[in-house]
Amino acid sequence: MSTRSGKNVLITFGRSFLTLELARLMNAGGHNVFIADSMRFPISRFSNSVQKVFRVPRPKFEPREYVDEIARLVHAESIDLVIPIHEETDILAMAQDQFPPECELLLSDFLTENRLHNKFEYQVLLDGLGIPTLKYAQVRSEEELTALDFDRPFALKQVYSRGSQEVYKVNPGEVPEGLAFDPLNPWLAQEWLKGEKYCTYSVCHRGKIYAHTVYPVRYAINGQSCLTFEPIIHPGIDEWVAQRVKEIDFTGQIGFDFIEHPDRGLYTIECNPRSTSGILMFEPHNRVDRAFFGDNDEVIRPDPDARKMLGPGMLLYGWRKSALEGNTLRGFARDYRRTDEVISQRDDIGPLAGIPLAMGNILLNSMRYKVGLAEGFMHDHEWDGQQI
Repeated sequence: MSTRSGKNVLITFGRSFLTLELARLMNAGGHNVFIADSMRFPISRFSNSVQKVFRVPRPKFEPREYVDEIARLVHAESIDLVIPIHEETDILAMAQDQFPPECELLLSDFLTENRLHNKFEYQVLLDGLGIPTLKYAQVRSEEELTALDFDRPFALKQVYSRGSQEVYKVNPGEVPEGLAFDPLNPWLAQEWLKGEKYCTYSVCHRGKIYAHTVYPVRYAINGQSCLTFEPIIHPGIDEWVAQRVKEIDFTGQIGFDFIEHPDRGLYTIECNPRSTSGILMFEPHNRVDRAFFGDNDEVIRPDPDARKMLGPGMLLYGWRKSALEGNTLRGFARDYRRTDEVISQRDDIGPLAGIPLAMGNILLNSMRYKVGLAEGFMHDHEWDGQQI
């Protein structure tokens, strides 16, 4: 056991660059960092900011075994705080009674987590709070799909889905053929609105924000999953997020996706009640680790001139036309050169050297589950509404 004076922190989903960055930030704050993942070689394994890495069962396919192992690690390593990163958050939320009271799980109760995660239930929640929403409907069958009464284009996506998965843009009277209908994971039809897109990231305890940032959507995988991150100040979004977090008494990490129309104003599209890429913009001197324990008085924000990117993602997707409206190779090269890559750090070069092994694991996952590379990255940590 380490003799460092900080807390013992267990972070899940060790393959994620978000986990790697959070491990570095926690380590810089003096805490002892432990990592859990179902892969043998998650990128965080190679970081000198990590004390130990544990291989655990796959939460999507072995949820009970996953919870049992995380609970065992909490006892064995005297963990003070568990920080879930991806959709294993929902699974852990269903099993909070298995953890000792002296260990905090940075998440909310399962009902809250699920209402925010489920894209249809999230819109229902907003309706109940009196928040304007884009027109929406749940679609559970071919009959409901053909009966939709949208008079303008709409998005069609499953209620449990994530940025790597397909979103259909559907024109009125034209419906996609061959859709599969899963009773546990129906579809959401949501009005398609053009406008400026923004994402947020916040760390919260009991309805209060302790760290927060807003960033515009620029380079992104098919316009969905951001590849570059630059913080901005948007008072309207700041106020909106603070009010919603307070109303639902939220604890954990949370991100909202917004679209702002010049005439109709601001709408939230969906919510991610877990870690998002906003964490990548914080630096050690920001001391965002304090927010995870609720130790700060003022809301912690990243430096206003922060410019970060996911280097491997930019090289794979950022140069494509679909990554940015009006994208050119010259513009891509310019932006790539002037943006800081989040994996490479002079005092922690292990993750850069470990990329081939980490990517090899993801490729094996893609082959094993017969999914694309982006989905293979997270497939065994997804949660689509199943009870454990």
